[in-house]
Order: sequence, then structure tokens, then C-alpha cells
Amino acid sequence: MLLAAPIVLLLGLGALQWALLLHARTAVEYGLFEAARAGSVAQARPEAIEAGLARGLLPFWQGAAMPDAPAAAAAAAQAKVGQGIAAGWIDWRQIAPTIESFADWAEPARDAFGRPVPETPEIPNDSLQWSWLRAPAGGIAGMRGREPIGTQSQQTLNDANVLKLELRYGVPLVVPLVGSIAVWIMRIVDGCVSPTRRSVGLVDLGTPAASASRAWACPMYLAPDASGRTVLRWPVRVSATVRMQSPARRSARTAHRTQTPAGPMPASRQESGVAAGSRGSATEAGQAGDDVATGNEVSAVPGAASAPALPVRVGADDDGSREPGENRLQLGGERSFSVPGACDA
Repeated sequence: MLLAAPIVLLLGLGALQWALLLHARTAVEYGLFEAARAGSVAQARPEAIEAGLARGLLPFWQGAAMPDAPAAAAAAAQAKVGQGIAAGWIDWRQIAPTIESFADWAEPARDAFGRPVPETPEIPNDSLQWSWLRAPAGGIAGMRGREPIGTQSQQTLNDANVLKLELRYGVPLVVPLVGSIAVWIMRIVDGCVSPTRRSVGLVDLGTPAASASRAWACPMYLAPDASGRTVLRWPVRVSATVRMQSPARRSARTAHRTQTPAGPMPASRQESGVAAGSRGSATEAGQAGDDVATGNEVSAVPGAASAPALPVRVGADDDGSREPGENRLQLGGERSFSVPGACDA
């Protein structure tokens, strides 16, 4: 019993904490999708995205600390998002469209009455079925079907009308003992602290070997709450992609593109053109994968809302412009439907 009970207890507590993490990841993914939806209908404005994020996370946060009135709860959730961003346990970034997308496809913005908005570029969102009639300002690097590909962004106009966001969220670890051990190990693995030998009672845990550093995760492990108290957290990274429903406008959150697609486009895709209207999302736990957020810094735009400068590196796999595989769902292709009798009444 002296040997087995601690091990069984640790495994049981670990399973409980892992289940809570999976539930939290699902809730955070939904919150980011709500943020992307809000941004897609509001010119990808950062304040609209953060308001959508607060609305999406409200069911996850709802509890004794939240007001019962809907309006007051929404205001409290938005304040909590601001506090989380300031404390470092919430961090979001816009992966697409990029600054190069605007360089290729942006046009002068217009208000609801059709009047030009000075110094406000936007990517047009109208008549995308005839996107091949527009030419990129930076020159044509190639063709995808009938759609020209911009030289700087390596995107078509339909590609540039995709909004992709990434969210990093520090989930509180509420199960005793397991949280402390997990945070201690992961801070060493991520290179946040120098490795030291640790033990639990008579059990020697050894000295974990440090691996490549993921700097983005380090501030989340011991990020404080609203009262300033340090909370053990586990970093979770999720992403969401939606089609823009309004013209995207450049902001201080717009990232640079630092990588271009590799390899020629398959011939079958050249015949049928690019699909429009599909969406998807992907999630990734904080302990897995390479960090894609290293490289150039976000450039501020004159007159844009202030936002913290984020280190970003956006590649072809991130912004959605790398040529997808043949099994991807396509909507709105140009091929005719030729199955006999398919359209009979």
C-alpha cells in the first residue's frame, strides 16, 4: 500500500486533470471560433474579435464570480479578456490576411454611403465569383485556374478573403499535486527554468532534460489572476479559420508573411479553380508541435488601434494559401455536373 497508493492516487488525479483540460480546450476553441465569426463581419477589427472572444468564452467562465444579468455578464467577460491579455494567459494573433495580402489586393476603403475612407486600405469582398477580373497591384506570380496569384502574398483574391486567428490560452490547473508537478516539468521542458533534481517523498523524479524553448508558453505557466495571485496554468493553442463576410481592413494585428508556398500546383486544381466558402479549425495542445510565432514583428499602421507588438511568423501552411490536397472539399467549382439524370425532377 505504501508503494502503490501514491502511484494510483497520482494517476487518478492526473486523469481527472487531463479530462478537465480536454473540456477547457473545447471551450476555448469555440470561443476563438466566435471571435473569428465576429471579425469576419466587422472588417477583421481587433476590438470586434476580442468582443467575440469574450462572448464565446462566457459560457466557460460563467459561475459564481460572474453576474447573472446577460449585459453585466458580457461586460465582465470582456473585462476578463482584457485582464488575461495584460497578464499574459490570453494571447491571440491574426495569421491571415497578411500585410502582403493587402499589398497585392487592397483597395481604398469606402463607408456605407460609398464615400472613400482616407488612409484605410481594405481587401474587397464583393463579386468574388468574378475575382479573376481583378489584378494584384504587386504583379502576377502565376495563375490558379483563371485567378491570378499575387507576387508578394502568393495568394489569390479568394485566399486573401480568409480570416485565420490563433489563440493561446492558459488553462488553470485546479487538481492538487498534479498541477504543481506538471507545471514544474513543462517549465523545464520548455526551457523556462534550469533543470534541477526533484523528488516526491521517497520517489526520485530525476532531472528532466530541457528541450527546445517555446518562449510563448513560459509566461502562461505562472500567470496571475485578476487579484494578482499566481495561478498554475497549462498553455493550450487553438486556431480558427472563416471566410470573410466583409472587406478586411489592415490593423496593428496584421502580420507579415515570411514564407511562400512550395511546389507547383497540381494540374487537376488548375482546371477547376479555387474553392470558396469552406471553413475549418484545428487545435493543438501547448505541449506539442513547433511554435510558429517566431520571426518578424507586427508593423503598426498609422491611425490603427494600439495593440501590443507580437512576434509573428506566418507561413504558407498557416495562412491557407498553400495548395490543398485533392481530398479537400471544394465549393463553387467551374466544372459542370455531368451525371446523367442527376437534375431530373
